Amino acid sequence: MKNEKTLEDTKEYVKRVASTRGWILHNNEDNTLDMLVDGLTRYFNNVGYYNCPCRDTFEDFKMDRDIVCPCDYAEPDIAEFGRCYCALYFDSKFDFSESIEMIQERRPDIDY
Repeated sequence: MKNEKTLEDTKEYVKRVASTRGWILHNNEDNTLDMLVDGLTRYFNNVGYYNCPCRDTFEDFKMDRDIVCPCDYAEPDIAEFGRCYCALYFDSKFDFSESIEMIQERRPDIDY
């Protein structure tokens, strides 16, 4: 039997990650948080782990390990830009009155 996650399970997961790391979540004024939680939940229920919803998956944990949420790139992105690539996690001092711009992808191109 497959262990599926609900949206509420995923919300609790991302809240716990943010709290543990000293980050905050997207303020969700534009439903971004809801969309990301939905994407994380769908990925989990499809592949069995919380894969970054903003990146393509190989649907193989070993190949995707660097992009399991929170991905390996979240911490350096938050340190440099105040948020992760997806705009799920933010530095606790992030000013949401400023626009949230796209940031450069840190994940190297992988050919398998």
